[in-house]
Amino acid sequence: LRTAKAGVRAAWVVPAVEGYANTLPPLGRYQLPVQSLIVATEPLPASTWDEIGLSHGQAFGESSRQVTYGQRSADNRLVFGARGGYQFAGKLRHNFDLTDSEVELRRYLFGELFPQLKHVKITHSWGGNLGMSRNFRPHMLCDHKTGIALSGGYGGEGVGATNLGGRTLADLILGRDTPLIHQPWVIRERGLDALKPWEPEPCRWLGYNAIIRSFVHEDQVLANPNTAPWRRKLATGVAGFMEGFMH
Repeated sequence: LRTAKAGVRAAWVVPAVEGYANTLPPLGRYQLPVQSLIVATEPLPASTWDEIGLSHGQAFGESSRQVTYGQRSADNRLVFGARGGYQFAGKLRHNFDLTDSEVELRRYLFGELFPQLKHVKITHSWGGNLGMSRNFRPHMLCDHKTGIALSGGYGGEGVGATNLGGRTLADLILGRDTPLIHQPWVIRERGLDALKPWEPEPCRWLGYNAIIRSFVHEDQVLANPNTAPWRRKLATGVAGFMEGFMH
């Protein structure tokens, strides 16, 4: 590392950048930034929490192919998020003042889960960039050729996983034989070349949008009780086929 006044040499470099890996080539080939966007409602009364079954502060997700999540906050708001998108060429998003359509999409999604909340006031919204690996699972490794010790690809689960990743990299760097370095997400005796790179553009952008559209269509079809069985089967089949390209 060189600055205007000094230089630093190290045996190992730990680029703990996750969703910002594309700022440090060649890491951007292995960890792409996608955005997750979140809204928070006005404080809700205890009767509403009892009615929707979240009176004890439970966190929740739902089983559709789209990623959604939520929980009750300490000040009695529903905090609800969903995957926000991918920008062409893996560009980072810096402005997280959500648009009206982004906010209303999240209202629609939590309103489908909890119809009682369709018309509550949304008071806050925000988002962030997260890192996604091509295998859609995290990786931890020490590349002895380049001196890079990397842990990433958490896909939105990094709050807890980064602690595990840090402890695992410490054991790998120090050469300690511990249970952590034998876990299935740890790549041993290989470097960055062991990671599967993302496809070049425009394949990534086209693929992402085609997959997401199939997921949205499936949700809309299955949510309509009047949909014919053959349409349900077709929508699920198409979405499942598209999901196969993610692996």
